[in-house]
Amino acid sequence: MPDDLDYSPLAAPVDPAAALAHAKANGDPPGRDMACGALVFAVLVAAFSGFLSIPLNMYLTGAHPDGGVGVRLLGLLPLVIGLGLIVLVVVQGRKGSGRVRIDHYRIMQFAARNGMGYRMKVRDPEQPAGVFDIGNNRCAVDVVNIEGPRPMEIGQYHYTAGYHGAETYHLGYATTPLDAHLPHLLLTSRAKGTGVRHMSGGATLGNPDLRGPGTEAFTVSGPFGRAGEIQALLDRTLFSPDLLARYAERPVNIEIVKNRLYFFSPKPLSTTDPETWRWLLALLSDTAERLES
Repeated sequence: MPDDLDYSPLAAPVDPAAALAHAKANGDPPGRDMACGALVFAVLVAAFSGFLSIPLNMYLTGAHPDGGVGVRLLGLLPLVIGLGLIVLVVVQGRKGSGRVRIDHYRIMQFAARNGMGYRMKVRDPEQPAGVFDIGNNRCAVDVVNIEGPRPMEIGQYHYTAGYHGAETYHLGYATTPLDAHLPHLLLTSRAKGTGVRHMSGGATLGNPDLRGPGTEAFTVSGPFGRAGEIQALLDRTLFSPDLLARYAERPVNIEIVKNRLYFFSPKPLSTTDPETWRWLLALLSDTAERLES
């Protein structure tokens, strides 16, 4: 793994105008998207607030005919609250979208400073892992590519799935090729908070009967009828005590497929946190080396 990376761009000050220009240049129209969302929200809130204000105003006027302007203003209270809510949501939305643009820009600068490739958005990424084949609106963002003796790709992936009101799933991923022919394996962490991944319908994997401390950390899926081979492989590689201890520090799901190693996490892996990069690059490299040994 690269051991002399410059992590300073991940926390360096960013000109918001430069971050906005970078987002637009990479096909992300944040201003238009936010404006459309804000308009829809404003129409809904204004309609609902007006629906409440009209009968309330009629009731107060009838109940207090001599109440004057104060009663009429009280009847408009739901509308005033609704307008205030619209302003609050728009302001927070602008701040949130600004932070996202700045994060994109910082990761891009980090990649450029260290001679890495960077793509802000990749639609329908082509990867052999099962999760990249399912759902709709498949997209990877902040994709960083590292060349060299140990090529790596790190990014954030999301897709939508579900029949009623499709849910969006987000996960960080990191992958590297393996110089070894290994069976297709999926190791799902038993740790809380690691999320549930969805396998491709084309993947036919069983649940081999395995033993040892590694099975307390992961549930394992693999080819049918090869439990002994899988047990021996994992015992000398991923289920080694030193690697198990490191997986316990920051749990990830692991997949080996078509001579590639994948880490998946519900937490961002392509991030502005330098410690995440240090941990991830070292562990991905060490895991790959162990599998190739």
